[in-house]
Amino acid sequence: KRVVLLVEEKLQFRISDGFTKLLRLGMGALILAHWIGCFNFLLVRLHDFPSDSWVVYAGLADERPYTQWSWSFFKALAQMIMIGFETPPFTNVSCDALSEWCTIEYWTTLGCLYLGAIFYSLLISSIASILQTANQSSRQFDEHLLRIDDYMRTKKLPAVMREKVKDYFYLQFSDGKLHREEEIFDFLSPVLRREIKQFTGRDICRKVPLFSTSTNKDFAQDICCVIEPTLVFANEVIMREQTTGDEMFFICSGVVEIFVSSFKCASYLAIGDGCYFGEVSVLLGVRRTASAKSKTQCMLYRIRKSSLLTLLYDYPKIDSKMKNVAQSRRRRLAHYLDPKNVNLSPGDEVDAEDCRTELFGQDADQILHDKEEEMNIDRIHSGIKPKRKTMMVGPMSSEGRRNANITQHMPAMRRRGKPH
Repeated sequence: KRVVLLVEEKLQFRISDGFTKLLRLGMGALILAHWIGCFNFLLVRLHDFPSDSWVVYAGLADERPYTQWSWSFFKALAQMIMIGFETPPFTNVSCDALSEWCTIEYWTTLGCLYLGAIFYSLLISSIASILQTANQSSRQFDEHLLRIDDYMRTKKLPAVMREKVKDYFYLQFSDGKLHREEEIFDFLSPVLRREIKQFTGRDICRKVPLFSTSTNKDFAQDICCVIEPTLVFANEVIMREQTTGDEMFFICSGVVEIFVSSFKCASYLAIGDGCYFGEVSVLLGVRRTASAKSKTQCMLYRIRKSSLLTLLYDYPKIDSKMKNVAQSRRRRLAHYLDPKNVNLSPGDEVDAEDCRTELFGQDADQILHDKEEEMNIDRIHSGIKPKRKTMMVGPMSSEGRRNANITQHMPAMRRRGKPH
């Protein structure tokens, strides 16, 4: 098992239990054939090479030890799979008399045939088991996709919507295998479930500055246990302004546009990997101050309001920090919408969290281009037709193309910000 685990780690390839079982069975058969061959030759040698023995009949009495062993091994394998050969025979065809040696050889051969039959049946059952369990997750994936397709056709959903659902299914399970995570976790201890969730959430913890600092390591590990991955296609509205917020989002990959539909210049800014949004409504107890729309295919992690507030109760410093960021973002948006009547507080000009992300200050169009390239590669790997490339929509100047904090042209004093 240790060797199998080492090979899987090195090659990043899963070796099925059926294959290892078949490999062990094959090695066992070879070892047994070796001992059967040695035992058969030993019997002949102990009886001083009888003239009617298979060794004498095959002319092996005076051969080199390696030649004697190889033919004995060959004879044993032939006996185990119940196949006869003329030289050397797996039973001596010259044993037509009831001599002492012929009796010994016949009983020995019969025992070898029974052992071979047992191994042969085990081999067939192992192969059948491998074929039955191989790619079981893939078969479940295909069956589930077929049921979904039947459902959509029964409901007479349009072809575009059906393709979108299929694309989501392929992208959500990009390896073509369906795993029911909840059922798997039910068999694990709470400690193991926590360790798995922390490992699967390592990417978002590395990208979000709030999680990646060493002082917030415990908070990052705890939040990994309650966040949920969410795949969003391009041009989908994730949240709407003036609605009650019961969840917030962290961006693992993709570009999200923040906009205010009631404002004449609706598009406000774009945010990317490592940013988060939706916390203003959740933490401050107000309605959504802006809407959010995906500009590319996005992998988001969401956390529900109840889970977040319960978690922040144990981390008062992080709670205070997130609320300060939320209030700053709320003021910055209000200042953008009404600069004459709303003033910025010190430190509001630059977002305290987004400015620490990798994509902060980069060109939005270039980021969109790169993200769409990544999306098309993922779609090709998942067996889905790639989409045509698009560009940012809305008024924009060369000065204002800022990803992770800004995409739209804005006055010089309000060129950085992020609403929620």
